[in-house]
Amino acid sequence: MKDSDWRIIYELYQNPSITKIAGMMFKSQSAITKRLQLMEQELDCKIVERSPLGVEFTKEGEFLYHEAVKYLQLEEEVREGLRYIKEQNRENLVIGSAYTYTKYSLYDILDPFSRAHPEANIRVVNKQSNLLHQMLMEGKLDVAFIRSDYTDNVYHDLVDHTEAFAVTKDPVDIQDLPGMDRVAYQTNGKTEEKLALWWHERFGTELPEAYEDLGYIEFAFRSLTQGNKYLLCFLPDGFVNEYDLCLQPLTMKDGSRVVRKSWFIYRKEKNRRPIVDELIKYVDKNVRLR
Repeated sequence: MKDSDWRIIYELYQNPSITKIAGMMFKSQSAITKRLQLMEQELDCKIVERSPLGVEFTKEGEFLYHEAVKYLQLEEEVREGLRYIKEQNRENLVIGSAYTYTKYSLYDILDPFSRAHPEANIRVVNKQSNLLHQMLMEGKLDVAFIRSDYTDNVYHDLVDHTEAFAVTKDPVDIQDLPGMDRVAYQTNGKTEEKLALWWHERFGTELPEAYEDLGYIEFAFRSLTQGNKYLLCFLPDGFVNEYDLCLQPLTMKDGSRVVRKSWFIYRKEKNRRPIVDELIKYVDKNVRLR
């Protein structure tokens, strides 16, 4: 018997109609009927009897159905076992990435590496940069792409600069910001420090408490479309201004732009897995800023 014969018996028992089974298995009715006849000849027994309601299984057919269940279960177990073995042979690579870096940069960077290393099973963890640094130190990540200078006790390669902006619905004078409501989003402490430093130099006061703290930055952008509000944030070169907001660069008194660095970080250890070393070499050659 062929493997497909067991499937025919199993499906026909579940749906006693040769017409339905032919459609399910993408075969003609005559092909299904022919296989049943050949099975009966080979096994020297009657498997089904035709009736006005379709087909009815004989005692021998009932026995073959139960054997078909066992056969198909074994087939699935074999396939699952082989999938597991293949998965075990794949190299797992856990990469941390700050949310905005993931959205605007990460997958473009990783695509050539992934295609060159099809054996690598890559998982990306999105969190705030300070948490990614902590996870890396705890051995929960292999490498990470972070925003801001969380570089203590790790190797770090500079991979990007992002500039700070005041974001509003309509054009405003920077000097008018203190009279508006500040919208905040979830970011890391070093980013907040940079923005607070700029504010203090410009206005001589502490950065105001947020009127709204909206978690993800997309929610903050959406909120800006209503009301007299502003958002201070860092935006990458590839930022898509889908809400048509006004962006004004933040500058210090000396005219320099407020800039945040982005880093590729990895632990200081001697015996890294080969796939991790391959990624480090790839980033050094193709992504790192010189």
